Amino acid sequence: MENRRRAERQSAVWMGSCHVEGDPTDLWRECGVFDISAHGVGMDLRYPDPSGLVGRRMSVRLPVGSSMDMTLMGAVRNAKPGPDGIVRAGLEYIDLSDAERAIVDLLERDSTRQSGD
Repeated sequence: MENRRRAERQSAVWMGSCHVEGDPTDLWRECGVFDISAHGVGMDLRYPDPSGLVGRRMSVRLPVGSSMDMTLMGAVRNAKPGPDGIVRAGLEYIDLSDAERAIVDLLERDSTRQSGD
């Protein structure tokens, strides 16, 4: 099978929150990021219509350190239903700033280091 990934994904575990484009602006859902790459993240969240996520934009807010959060914007490229109403989604970043790109690079390196422990 051909590997379609443009960048190696690193295992990660971050709990955060996400907002799906088109949902009420105050509706942020809990989500868990399970892998990260230079181009996007893999994540789990509760959502009633997995196929309705594909192509939509999503904001993901993740804690970075003890006193700071970072919000990344991405487009949902795939979404598959899982057990208990959980959706596994792949998100591709959209328009990262230089500072956001630098933080993503650090998070990716940190997850590589932690998985090697």
